[in-house]
Amino acid sequence: MSRPAFTICICPDSRLLRDRLDELLGASPTGRDGASDGPVRQRHVFWADEGLSDAFWEHLTLQGLFAVPKALILRNAHILPADSLKRLSPVLTALSASGGSDTVWPLICLEVPFDKGKAKVPAHIPRLSFWRTAEAKGWIEELPGLTTQSLPAYVRAEAARRGLALSPQEMRQLAVSLPPDAALAASELDKLALLADDQGRLPAGAIDAADHGRDMGIFELMRIAQQGGDSPAAWRRILEDRLSGENMVFAFIAILLREARLLWQGLAGGFPSYLPPQAAAQKQAAARMLGFAGVARLWEIALAAEKGIKTGERSPEQAFEMLTADLFRLFGHRRGV
Repeated sequence: MSRPAFTICICPDSRLLRDRLDELLGASPTGRDGASDGPVRQRHVFWADEGLSDAFWEHLTLQGLFAVPKALILRNAHILPADSLKRLSPVLTALSASGGSDTVWPLICLEVPFDKGKAKVPAHIPRLSFWRTAEAKGWIEELPGLTTQSLPAYVRAEAARRGLALSPQEMRQLAVSLPPDAALAASELDKLALLADDQGRLPAGAIDAADHGRDMGIFELMRIAQQGGDSPAAWRRILEDRLSGENMVFAFIAILLREARLLWQGLAGGFPSYLPPQAAAQKQAAARMLGFAGVARLWEIALAAEKGIKTGERSPEQAFEMLTADLFRLFGHRRGV
């Protein structure tokens, strides 16, 4: 068997994780003894917040009459109760010791954030036998997710896949305006691909006019907060609709941090020349309203939310509730409310 008996995939970005799973499954032969002409592998996805169901165990341990090859994808495995992982660990270890199964390929997904290049895996998991086996055999796949530094390369590669012929100026604009979230970035590139001509070139102003998600969040929030309308709870519903997905909280934190950096830059010496005039004018007004102290507070609010999630002090939902409430308090204070 040319593939691992099981695979551990660590990635905080659901789109990058899905793309990597597609690559792994696409590259894996399904026939016996490495043949590539076997039947199509069935995918069965299970979610850790629902526990390890009877169906999961049946797929893992029982072989059907026709032995159809299967991929068992366990999402968010890091939130499984410790007892459930302890029960699963020896089964995976035994699967490895037997040389793996021709028909069953478990893929255990840990969707945890990375800090300084290292995955924040719960401490009890690396002590389990299945983890030690995967580590020794090189069966652990790590994808840290997108960062401000890696986003331009991702955008360039995804634009090329869509046949987009972007100019250096357009690439710079996208690298600044898109959040470091693969699903959101890919969605915006899909929209731009629909506007491109046969040579992949975009009409003038296409990127300026596109809604890339990040300015929507910051400036719509500022407008609502400055006018004293709506509420943190209502705003949270807006964000859940516009930044939906498993990485919604971290996507908005990344947006907020990048916006704070731009506002600080504007206060300190001016905005980058590649920003569209309308966006630069909006940012200038926001920067003047907040001042240096207010922009610094944006950083504090965003980093406090991120710290709360990563340390386990707050759930993502609780951290987001506090983040939106803190933002409304900040803007309300600046209005003098």
